[in-house]
Amino acid sequence: MGEDVGDALRTDPIVQRALAVVLLREALPLLYALDEHGAAAHLQTAIDTVLGAGHEAPPQGSC
Repeated sequence: MGEDVGDALRTDPIVQRALAVVLLREALPLLYALDEHGAAAHLQTAIDTVLGAGHEAPPQGSC
């Protein structure tokens, strides 16, 4: 039974999305520590998008 639950969690899109956000958030301070501010900004945008906050238009002049 434990394996069935584990398999269900691994295939559940909500669980997969939550795991992705956790991993992205763990990587964010590492990028800042390496002075990779551009990459960190893109990663934060990805996190915001996954969480549903990325629906507004980007500011003029952004990539």
